[in-house]
Amino acid sequence: MSYSNKYIVFEGIDACGKSTQAKLFCEFLKEQSMDVYFTKEPGGTDETKIIRDILLNKHLTPKASLFLFLADRAIHSELIKDKLKKSFVVSDRSMFSTIAYQGFGDGLDLDFIEYANSFATGSMLPNLTIILDITLETMNRRLKNKDVMESKGEDFFKRVKDGYRYVADKYENVYILNGEKHIDEIFQEVIEIWKSL
Repeated sequence: MSYSNKYIVFEGIDACGKSTQAKLFCEFLKEQSMDVYFTKEPGGTDETKIIRDILLNKHLTPKASLFLFLADRAIHSELIKDKLKKSFVVSDRSMFSTIAYQGFGDGLDLDFIEYANSFATGSMLPNLTIILDITLETMNRRLKNKDVMESKGEDFFKRVKDGYRYVADKYENVYILNGEKHIDEIFQEVIEIWKSL
């Protein structure tokens, strides 16, 4: 069975609204009588919840964090491939987060990250990626209790935003939407993109 147009990812900096849009899109697909599986990275499987807890609550070196994200992704990708045999998969984050956060944000070797992502996923890429873009002022206003990742400084998140622009320029079917708009307006743009594929 072809995986075409079945693996859909929502991305962006913290508090951009990606989780909300991902859940709305799941409901939209279900209304179209589609089987849908929702997941997230990190921690999208029973085995990787402990990895998520470490990443969000422990102060690790950038390299240590990178390898934990990759371990999570290697496990998670097998789950996604299995679910794609019969369902659409909608994910809150993907390999593109690692490019943006660890590659651009932490300044780790981008070529290695892209190679390692490809190795961890078996070269699997999303069929559609929606990146929601918000200002750092909006992010800080929306965030209440910040985890370790969310507590990094503004310079870090400026680089992360650069990373997402790099992703949109390099990879196919990646769209950047204005996350400052009303939830319903953003969702209509998501549906328009989906219908144009």
